[in-house]
Amino acid sequence: MLNKSTVGNAQRQRILDALALRPHTSYELRKLGCYQANTRVLELRRMGHNISTARVSIWDDEGFRHDGIALYTLHSGADNSSGGANA
Repeated sequence: MLNKSTVGNAQRQRILDALALRPHTSYELRKLGCYQANTRVLELRRMGHNISTARVSIWDDEGFRHDGIALYTLHSGADNSSGGANA
């Protein structure tokens, strides 16, 4: 079951769990309850996780186009274990 907590540790863990499956956009992470994904990703990077950002264009659920949306990708290397987010 998805942890609905909005505290930083819970958001960082949700982001890591999502990125472990595949790259996610900031729009997708917002739907997981991470409204400041850029801040959480920065925190994860500072914790040693290798996460890259690309800028992409998407169309949202209502059909609106959004340019320059962040697409985050978790790469292997550094400390990409789930335990890193809880440190």
